Amino acid sequence: MKLSFTSIALRLNKGNKGLFDYPLDVQYIYMDSLGEPINDFDRSYKQFLCQNFFVAKWKKTILDIISFFLIPFLIIFLFIKNLGVRYVHDVDAIEEDHHMEEVVPQILKEKYVINTKAWHSGLCLSYKDLSYIFKHIIGWRHPYFIFKTIIKIATYSACIKRYPPKAIIINGEYSFSSSILTNYCHTRNVKHINVMHGEKLCFIRDSFFHFDECYVWSHHYIDMFIRQKAEPSQFIIAVPESLSFDCNQYINPSTYADYKYYLAIYTEKEIKSIVHSLSYLKQKGNTIKYRIHPRYSDVNLLRKYVNEDEIEYPSKVSIFESISNMQYAIGSYTTVLLQAFFSKKGVILDDVTYLKRYYQLKDYGYFLSTMNVDRLSELIK
Repeated sequence: MKLSFTSIALRLNKGNKGLFDYPLDVQYIYMDSLGEPINDFDRSYKQFLCQNFFVAKWKKTILDIISFFLIPFLIIFLFIKNLGVRYVHDVDAIEEDHHMEEVVPQILKEKYVINTKAWHSGLCLSYKDLSYIFKHIIGWRHPYFIFKTIIKIATYSACIKRYPPKAIIINGEYSFSSSILTNYCHTRNVKHINVMHGEKLCFIRDSFFHFDECYVWSHHYIDMFIRQKAEPSQFIIAVPESLSFDCNQYINPSTYADYKYYLAIYTEKEIKSIVHSLSYLKQKGNTIKYRIHPRYSDVNLLRKYVNEDEIEYPSKVSIFESISNMQYAIGSYTTVLLQAFFSKKGVILDDVTYLKRYYQLKDYGYFLSTMNVDRLSELIK
């Protein structure tokens, strides 16, 4: 039976612990026990250890055993592939092709002509790459750490060889190889730049990392990452246009509602609770809309509890138009709430249906929990 990438990922994650499985103080005690990093190689390895903190012991053993035997074949294979990699032309900057264009801040777009196609350059290892790997990577570290780092270096090597850039732009603060790749880029006269691409909670998976530049959305995230031992001088605050935009450009009265609830995945019990909560706002004469998530929301289940004219469809109303034509955005943990906040709209956190999640998010440093935003429970008393 053919497996999808999603099912493979789920199988690989089986047995792992998640963010909320360990209290934040437990995570930080382990992270702090690793000590301060002495260089980029040490940063990457310490980040790897922090991520391994959540991985089942049996899985770590299997990954190390498989990697140990694969490493020699991987090196030979990638060295042979280098013979077929040819220079094409110079580019200004190569961007990781993960559909992240909307989160790249304007300051970077003005500084570089960004190329995403060059990211798909394959993998290879040159003589110099082999020297770098045997000098800095091969050694006493976990074989899986070595194996994955070699693949990452081979990815960068092929990009740089085909399209020598001034910079490589990624969204990879969660990648334990990121600090080593910063060091590697320096040997190739390339800047290594990271762009924040989604909401972040305190999580030692995102620890110790170092880029030449790391663009984040507010000082809140700088404080968070520095506490998690990321290199302090790399951070630049820049909110992308997709998060902070002029709502006056998207006015459409036909899509207006006083309150809009931004749904994700939900059970029948949860959607009944959400609709019940918003009924109090509706009784006060306010208009309500429920915006479904294009992938996760069960619209047929939603139709059991709300009228069709109260449902907002992403296929009909863009997220910019949706946010621009409301007073308050309601939800639990979604980037849409950040878009509303940065675009000067009111934000309400649902601490009724998702009370446990509300306090979890607050404990783990959720940005909006630190801001002066309303709680749904206070509005429906």
